[in-house]
Amino acid sequence: MTAKALVALVFAAALSVVVAVVVSQRSGSGEVDPQTGHRILPDLASHLGDVARVTLVHGSDKTTLVLTSDHWGIEEKSGYPADAAKLHQVLLGLAELQYVEPKTRKAEFYPRLDVEDPGHQDGKSTLVTVTDAKGTLLGEIIAGKRRLDQLGGGSDGVYVRKPGDAQSWLARGTLDVSGDTISWTDRKVVAIPKEKVKKLVLTQPDGAVLDIARDKPEDALALTGDNAKAKLKSDTVLVEPADTLSNLELTDVRAAADAPLPPEGVAHAEITTFDGLTLKLALTQADGKDWVRIEASGTGDTEKAAAELNSRLGHWVYAIPDYKAKALRTKLADVVEPQKPS
Repeated sequence: MTAKALVALVFAAALSVVVAVVVSQRSGSGEVDPQTGHRILPDLASHLGDVARVTLVHGSDKTTLVLTSDHWGIEEKSGYPADAAKLHQVLLGLAELQYVEPKTRKAEFYPRLDVEDPGHQDGKSTLVTVTDAKGTLLGEIIAGKRRLDQLGGGSDGVYVRKPGDAQSWLARGTLDVSGDTISWTDRKVVAIPKEKVKKLVLTQPDGAVLDIARDKPEDALALTGDNAKAKLKSDTVLVEPADTLSNLELTDVRAAADAPLPPEGVAHAEITTFDGLTLKLALTQADGKDWVRIEASGTGDTEKAAAELNSRLGHWVYAIPDYKAKALRTKLADVVEPQKPS
């Protein structure tokens, strides 16, 4: 989504909302707080197209989203692409927040609303800071507990407080800034449905090789080579390895330059599709996680697709879910019936 499209979206959203201000805390004279119904960050809506940096501080964690020439990246993950759709929703939510009802001014009660000062290891608040490319502050807020449909009519609420201001508020609006740094990444790595897989070659660190293939998409996957006549444990036991790249999502990511392959303990997988795309994977373990790097090649119509994959994936090493890594480490003994003693 471009900056212009984002600005258009926020104004379209504003026009579609029927403003219904909930009468807030009143003084003895019955007067409504003068801020009620006003936007909390009035300057942000008119400067959404200028946003270039968003910083989130939650407890001891910090996530910095930075706009480069062509995408939003995450500074703490070497610039890895961020989930742009999620970020845009946050920016729209911030721009549309409205004061509804003043809450506590006492710091000892802030934790009840999750609006305590940020930076504490056990803190639940999130400090959100939005700036432009020059570092000019466009908006800053401490976001606390969310209250779905708190205000009726489908209107959500969220507790907020401005840094340096003792007054906390119930605000009208939808704002979700939860999650750790990884939750802000574009987690999709690759999606190759198992139906497209023609051949797999799984090679373990000890050199053991498992060959799996089929001639046509409608055929069942089968063992090939020296193990072709081995009896499988079930008709579907080979499906899981073939399904490894179906909707593969990361659980962490590192720059490939910072994570060279170790000299030992590397498993390899080569997966070829019916249309000629081949993906070579190298799988290692480090820091209690399974890490994979991916290299693509193609023939004919898939040559361009392979180049695009290499451009997107080649600079990164991905931590993947345990069950996906286990499938890549499938050995012959995992899929065939044990031989009966003679």
